[in-house]
Amino acid sequence: MCGRYTNTTIGRFNVAPTQEVPAVVDDDDGRRVEELRWGLVPHWAKQARQRFSMINARAETLLEKPAYRDLVQRSAGRCLLLADGWYEWQKPEDPRQPRRPVRFSLRGGEPFCFAGLWTARTCTIVTCEANALARPVHDRMPVALTDPAAWRAWLDPALDGAEAIELLAPPPSELFAVRPASTLVNSADNEGPACLDPASAPVPEQIALL
Repeated sequence: MCGRYTNTTIGRFNVAPTQEVPAVVDDDDGRRVEELRWGLVPHWAKQARQRFSMINARAETLLEKPAYRDLVQRSAGRCLLLADGWYEWQKPEDPRQPRRPVRFSLRGGEPFCFAGLWTARTCTIVTCEANALARPVHDRMPVALTDPAAWRAWLDPALDGAEAIELLAPPPSELFAVRPASTLVNSADNEGPACLDPASAPVPEQIALL
């Protein structure tokens, strides 16, 4: 899954669900960047009904779920969420210790895009099976599109739902690095570069060696 991410190019070090996030969309009004609320509310649900809010959508079942099926079929329902990393929480070897946050990013720190779906000014991040790098931490990961050609393809109106889903594969492990992060990211109230600094708390050996 993906429950926190970063977009440090605009000063976002701890992006959390329910927050406004920049996303690239392309519909009848043209291609543009929109501020969307992270947590998709289906068109048939009232915006205020938070129990319908979905922050992640599984790539494997997009065509089966009513909330996502129509969105992935049309390019106007697909979006790109701008990011440069995401957080996960790793279980320590000692079950008495708390989980520790780690951050995945491209090795060079470049920005990339998450594949997403959107409607009614809300959005969700599509997830897939974890690659070899992420799998020791979690069995799911966000679909991180690192190639501009993939960005264009995800928004291409010529692609139907089945063709678009072919883009939703785990990214190659060798493109990414994983590093310890600060426990500051445990709270959505915390923001700033300190979220990336593991020195804010002791780091268990198994994370330090990742």
